[in-house]
Amino acid sequence: MRPGKDRRFLPVLLVVSVPFLLVQLQRYLSVLPDDGDLVHGFVNESFLGVYDVFRENFLYGLERDGASISVYHKGEQVVHLWGGLSNRKENKTWNVNTRSAYFSMTKAISALCVAMLVDKGMLEYGDLVTKYWPEYGQAGKNRTTIEDVLTHKAGLPYIDDDISMEDVEYPEIWMEKFEKAKPIWEPGTATGYHPVTFGFLADGIVRKVTGRGIQQFFQEELGRKYGLNIRIGNSPREAHHVARISQPSMEEYLRAIVYDPRMVVMLSFLFVRPFDSVIDKIRSNPSWLVMEYEKIALNDPEVLKLNLPAVTGVGTADALARLFSLAIDGTLLSKSTLEQLAHPTVDDWHFERTVVWPVMKGHGFFYEPHPFISGAYLFGHPGYGGQQLVVDPNTGTTIVYVSNGLKTGSGLLCNTYMRLLDATYKYVTFPSYATFLAYGLSVKSLQAIRV
Repeated sequence: MRPGKDRRFLPVLLVVSVPFLLVQLQRYLSVLPDDGDLVHGFVNESFLGVYDVFRENFLYGLERDGASISVYHKGEQVVHLWGGLSNRKENKTWNVNTRSAYFSMTKAISALCVAMLVDKGMLEYGDLVTKYWPEYGQAGKNRTTIEDVLTHKAGLPYIDDDISMEDVEYPEIWMEKFEKAKPIWEPGTATGYHPVTFGFLADGIVRKVTGRGIQQFFQEELGRKYGLNIRIGNSPREAHHVARISQPSMEEYLRAIVYDPRMVVMLSFLFVRPFDSVIDKIRSNPSWLVMEYEKIALNDPEVLKLNLPAVTGVGTADALARLFSLAIDGTLLSKSTLEQLAHPTVDDWHFERTVVWPVMKGHGFFYEPHPFISGAYLFGHPGYGGQQLVVDPNTGTTIVYVSNGLKTGSGLLCNTYMRLLDATYKYVTFPSYATFLAYGLSVKSLQAIRV
């Protein structure tokens, strides 16, 4: 190509490169001084690289407020780190007992409760919901299976009947509303994410099978028994234990788009809500469960106290990672049940009726292909603003990342989480090489350390 014609591409190159360079400059100008007090916790000698990445997330300004990560490998805790602020307004630092809002990671807890009932032979995923909850069969829902509910195929991503905060406290009221609700598609024929209604439906099933809602079932069967710092619905008396949530700035949205243009699509679904669309109706009911820049529902103790098994889980990263370590080490679930959970039931290319792009789902979890084992999967669940639970039964690994400084993306589109996931899997996959690498990157001795 002749030099003269090359100049035609200079404006395009400038348009593309200048925002990227500005973001990079901002990143390095915002590096925090490392006074040795940024990060606290524990890291095993073989996972020192996770510590380095977690600390860098703060140093480079990728963590605006506070965060925590916990990793269990083959039944042993290998990483438990935390840092930053749990409440910026009060200049309150994150500590070992700080609880964080799990958002939709709560759905994984609900899914685990159902899996335990499957394991005990009290129900099967293929059972009709009406086998246990006969009243649910109204308005064309009589062929809905439990797996349909867990795989977001129930056709009820929202219901037309308003759900008030008072309704949530009276199961007989909200259960009747769901019994009468008409699905917006034929159950079982399509999948569309049920952000809030998933919890009501799963809770209704567990109530009918056990006589206890998921909140009570979890505390009696798991929370108290194993000493887990997890609540579904946090008592207002314990509000001081919960990290205060903050939304990303416009600058952070710009940086995210520059790093990964796919963010444009994701953000359009979050903030551009055509009137009367599915996403608009989901965000309109319950009307009090708002996520706006100045008003974040889960910062309100009166909202966070509610039993919403899809969204109001709170706890530490460590407690959730330990819970799912118990789930895959044989303590909570049998091998046969784990084999069912190991693979998604929705894994083909499809039009997702809520979020549009296809999501692999099954048994109440989301799935991703395993990073290095062909034909295997990681399962777990993302949460709003970058929260993430990863369960890997193939290597015996569980990872939980939480942050109160919400990120612009979640899952694969959350930069802070993906950096930590990559660092963790360097060590899970090649432990001897990773230990050598960590020694080269870190001045710390190759021993289990507390920082």
